[in-house]
Amino acid sequence: MIEPLIERRVEKTEKLSPLFAANWPEIITQAASRSNGASFYRCALQVNTPFQDNFKGFDSRHRRRTATHQRDYALALAKACKKIGIDVIGLCDHNSVDYIETVRHELGQEGIIVFPGFEVASTEGIHILCLFSPHANVKDLDHLLTELDLPPKERWTNGEGQAPRQSKRSFPQILERVQRNREGICIAAHVDRENGLLDECSKTTRVQYFTDPSLLAAQIAGRREDLTDFYRKIVNGELDHYRRQQSIALINCLDVYNLKDLNQPVCSTWIKMSSPSIEGLWQAFLDPDSRLRLLSEEPPKPHAELVAITWQGGFLDGGMIHLNENLNCLIGGRGAGKSTVIESLRYVLDLKPIGEEVRRSHAGILQQVLRTGTHVSLLVRSYFPSPCHYLIERTYPEAPVVHDEEGNELPIHPGEILPGVEIFGQHEIAEIAKNPAKQYQLLRRFRNVEAVELEATKQELCRALEANRLELAKVEKEMEAVEEKLSRLPAVEEKLRRYKDLGIETKLQEQSLLAREESLVKASRQRLPAFKKALESLHQILAQSLTRRDAAAMADLPNADLMERLDDALANLEEQAQNSVDEMTNALKQAEDELLGISGEWEKRRQAKRSEYEKTLRELHKEAIDGADFMKLRKEYEMLVPLQKEAHKLKQQCDDLLAQRHQLLEEWEAAKSQLFEFDQEAADKISEELAGRVRARVVREFDLTPLIELLKRHIKNLKTPPLYNRLHEKNLISLADFIQHVREGKETLRDIYGLQDKTAAALAGLSEKALREMEELELPTTIRLELNTALQGRAPNWKEMQELSTGQKATVILLLLFLESETPLVIDQPEDDLDNSFIAETIIPTLRQEKRRRQFLFATHNANLPVLGDAELIVTLEASGEGETGSAKINDEHIGSIDLASVKFQVEQILEGGKQAFEMRRAKYGF
Repeated sequence: MIEPLIERRVEKTEKLSPLFAANWPEIITQAASRSNGASFYRCALQVNTPFQDNFKGFDSRHRRRTATHQRDYALALAKACKKIGIDVIGLCDHNSVDYIETVRHELGQEGIIVFPGFEVASTEGIHILCLFSPHANVKDLDHLLTELDLPPKERWTNGEGQAPRQSKRSFPQILERVQRNREGICIAAHVDRENGLLDECSKTTRVQYFTDPSLLAAQIAGRREDLTDFYRKIVNGELDHYRRQQSIALINCLDVYNLKDLNQPVCSTWIKMSSPSIEGLWQAFLDPDSRLRLLSEEPPKPHAELVAITWQGGFLDGGMIHLNENLNCLIGGRGAGKSTVIESLRYVLDLKPIGEEVRRSHAGILQQVLRTGTHVSLLVRSYFPSPCHYLIERTYPEAPVVHDEEGNELPIHPGEILPGVEIFGQHEIAEIAKNPAKQYQLLRRFRNVEAVELEATKQELCRALEANRLELAKVEKEMEAVEEKLSRLPAVEEKLRRYKDLGIETKLQEQSLLAREESLVKASRQRLPAFKKALESLHQILAQSLTRRDAAAMADLPNADLMERLDDALANLEEQAQNSVDEMTNALKQAEDELLGISGEWEKRRQAKRSEYEKTLRELHKEAIDGADFMKLRKEYEMLVPLQKEAHKLKQQCDDLLAQRHQLLEEWEAAKSQLFEFDQEAADKISEELAGRVRARVVREFDLTPLIELLKRHIKNLKTPPLYNRLHEKNLISLADFIQHVREGKETLRDIYGLQDKTAAALAGLSEKALREMEELELPTTIRLELNTALQGRAPNWKEMQELSTGQKATVILLLLFLESETPLVIDQPEDDLDNSFIAETIIPTLRQEKRRRQFLFATHNANLPVLGDAELIVTLEASGEGETGSAKINDEHIGSIDLASVKFQVEQILEGGKQAFEMRRAKYGF
């Protein structure tokens, strides 16, 4: 018997920079050095040796087939593999296992895995590659060749290494014997060439053998699209007779008869495995879409990643996870810590939950499970604009801290490192499914770059409108105060006229003139604060002004002479401005002193006239005339007259602000209109990306909630439901039109919207302040989402969101979340919000496609996600203890992909349905 598979991990970890190892915490380096599940290995699975006479490209001074000659070859092969980047080889001499021990030993020293095996020809002449466990016993393999009717002395027709004999076993018999109990695995060699399955057999036999479910993989000589039209239709399942239940796995592993050939793309294939093993090959051939990639295929673009997370303290004390760049699944029993991992990620990245229920759950996990003092460390990798690692650390309940690769603390928020990363707790998807506004936010992810710039412009316009409104309110308030004062001017003028008729003005002429002078003195001193404020602003500008640039830094610039002239111009401006400010500061101080002196001198002169003024008042009193009242009116008149100019200035300022507001509103409405067009394009993009599953469109029906909330603030006892219904029935598509109708009055509102008199009057009575606030409202665009609820293969049955079940709504949202992002997506038990029928038929196909270009992390108790989604990393969490003394652990033996027996066992034991459900899924969906 061939030695059974001994599961052994071959760690394939990323190389960390010396800066990383030297400056970052040891616990992070430990986490990043652990296994992160399945990864791609470059595999050349049909390597031959000099045992065969047609082998070329290798020289040795030792005689062929001696031990030293074999070792020289093995060393040369190891060197070639290291240079090219071959991680795994399959040693497949025709009818021979002679070189296996030597090659396996020497390549093992370099960390290169060897699948020992051989190539045989069936009695029909079909060539088959037979590979076995890296630890298989060579004697057992030699004995197996004998079992295939190839005893040692009958393996060649013309001497060893020349003209190998065919086995007397048929193609299916060889498959059955080699793959019994998964001892080994077979690959139909060069199926599109001579001695290949498709080329060698008659039609009936070709159909029978190609559709044999025991055959999992076939070798082709190049790209799939380079096959002949007939062969391509066969392997693509386009011909009824050749259609297989499970798609054939196509790999490149062309015969290597020359070490130089190893570098050719057709000689190796990228195969994803937890570690190179026969079970790893089985899983890869069962799921080629997920686990195989030809070198001729374009590799996925790198994307932002959560690399590793660790905990010190709390429920997960000492825990560490090295995450995979593709699909990660957390499994475990209730209370094992799955949600704690999710909420730890949310916490360290400082992301806020969406809904109230999730907020409470998040806070509860932080307080009761994560606990005070727990330190969470998260290593992340960003690829743009250049690859770089960052370490984000957070101790509950403190703020997060970001470090660069040199260990320096950066004054930035985690959101600036991974913008767009999305984390959702339990039932948070369902909450989005109920909220149209949040659905609209998802739509915006699909806008093009121009929309992003326009959105920024729109936000600037919004801020400008708000500033304009506040400035208008300030100016109008000043106008109101000035006009209130000026309202006294006619009465004052009338009284002064009557005093004038009595001749009082002549008798108090000098005092009248003094009153005018007093107003001038006060006005002159009141002008100084404006100059002082302007100078303070200039001082601040100069304090932040440019200084001379580093000449050495500019010397390397292609137009250094022009840059120096720029520097000179700015320096000259700075110098002259500083001189001017100094002169103006001195002038202001001089003016203050002079005005103070003049004011004092004037006051002395006025006091000198005081006795004469009092004498005149006494004489007037004898005539029953109140001279003091006249002087009071005169002073008031002198104060009011200048206010007429002030009122005119404020009126002009108000008109300018209104004109500015009109222009801003036009730009605001234009930006919103253009963004609506971008939203339409985004909806079309969603419909195209999710063709046959989800349709999206936007309509000019606004969510009126913000408008109603504003009206409730400004109108007491407003009956909002009837108003909402009337506006909704009238399909309000222009807020600007509605505001104009409000300004026109209650009759217009009553005629157009059918409002009751009381409601129309209340709206018509809104202040300009309220209407201007209304002008700045943005009513969210309405997005219409539809799901095809028909079974696969049936005619489409489209239903809008309001017609769908909660699970179907969540399916739509999840499909949107899967698309159009390069940042990680983390969800806690998404299956809780989904209908099971949609997970396998709708969610899984999208997930399998998108995980190539995006990282996913799910906590789950449903086997569909890790099994059908073919999770690259499955992490099992185990709980022990209860309450405050409880804890969770992450066992290294229970981390990996489904191709590890220990991980498969955990999936069978923990996830819903157990082993039976697991096997049923594999059988039904062919994974």
